[in-house]
Amino acid sequence: MTESHNTDFGGTAFNSRTAPLNYRVRWSAWDRYHVADEFVGLNEEMKAIREAAAILDMSPLTKLDVTGRDAAAFMNYLITRDVSNMEVGQIYFTPWCDHNGKVISDGMVFRIEENRFRITGDPSESWLNHVSEGYEISITDVTHERAILSLQGPNSTKVLEAATNEDWSKFKFSRVRIADIGGVEVEVARQGFTGERGYELCVATGDAVTMWDTVMSAGEPFGLQPAGYLAVDRARIEAGLIIPGPDYTNGGLSEDEVGAPIPVDEENQSSPFELRLGQFVDFDKGDFCGRDALLTEKESGGASKKMVGLLFDWRAIANAYLEQDIAPVVVPNTIWMPLPVIKDDKKIGRATSVTWGPTLQKLIGFGFLDKEHASLGETVSVEFDVNGKTIPVSAEIVALPFLELQRAK
Repeated sequence: MTESHNTDFGGTAFNSRTAPLNYRVRWSAWDRYHVADEFVGLNEEMKAIREAAAILDMSPLTKLDVTGRDAAAFMNYLITRDVSNMEVGQIYFTPWCDHNGKVISDGMVFRIEENRFRITGDPSESWLNHVSEGYEISITDVTHERAILSLQGPNSTKVLEAATNEDWSKFKFSRVRIADIGGVEVEVARQGFTGERGYELCVATGDAVTMWDTVMSAGEPFGLQPAGYLAVDRARIEAGLIIPGPDYTNGGLSEDEVGAPIPVDEENQSSPFELRLGQFVDFDKGDFCGRDALLTEKESGGASKKMVGLLFDWRAIANAYLEQDIAPVVVPNTIWMPLPVIKDDKKIGRATSVTWGPTLQKLIGFGFLDKEHASLGETVSVEFDVNGKTIPVSAEIVALPFLELQRAK
């Protein structure tokens, strides 16, 4: 069973530092916590991520420790990747599925010790408990006990080296090790959620402020600044990275941030193959949760839908506002609710995570389309709501990640 140490904590362990810097006084609710939307402005914070360095408060991520004699065997059954050859100090990005092959969630799995793993991602305690029967393990929610600061951007290694007085140039991707930052012990993982080189710094909540102050001081010569939730969300969309909820409905026993059941939207449940995660499914390792359903899907021709990028004609949205004599508001915030995608008067899928990409200066989003209508360069129509009126907006199908379009210029 899961041992829970969680209630409603409001601000994260970094709140005493982030709150005074949140000049716009705007916050986003993220599971059991609140994080700053913006500090000084979205565009400036995105520029720091892409051109210098930024620190992002990722503490609300659920953190579950799986320990015990059967920890490795359980993890090998839970996730789609093979942990039998996973080294201590190694990290896997992976989905985990229900028995129908639909993705429960996706996230990072750390092998901290031989029989101790940590899962970070969306809340999925109920599912782990549901499939853990017969395994001699303990599942402990340590979300409140550990804070995470993500250090991202081209200068992130320089900042980390200044904060630790160590050389990190040869530190491999998807690895984790211990470092001293400001006299406190920190788990440093070579990871990120922005498409840039970066690190995730995990620390005991009681030492969070010390780590923040040390990193901020070390990063000053390298243009380091804090970035809020809006920048994190834009950066991950530009990098082609999905999140459960907006981009797919959790399979299995869906629950909200406090563990209460929520209605299941079966139409938007997806297999790993539909989410560009097929490379993380290892059929050779033996049985795992969802294996039979996924193998049947693969052998029958693969996923029925394909995930692509969409570039929208934002002028059509602006013109629709002008026609109603309303000041244009193209997309003030990311649209997380799925939008219908139409081709030849037929619905062929959904558009998700529609937002303005500050790096590309384009309106972008993900498309999950019937694969016969998902060819690159083709045009589809997406239905937007403009002041209560549904309008069709043209969108070009492009390859992901969107950042490659910018870097190819």
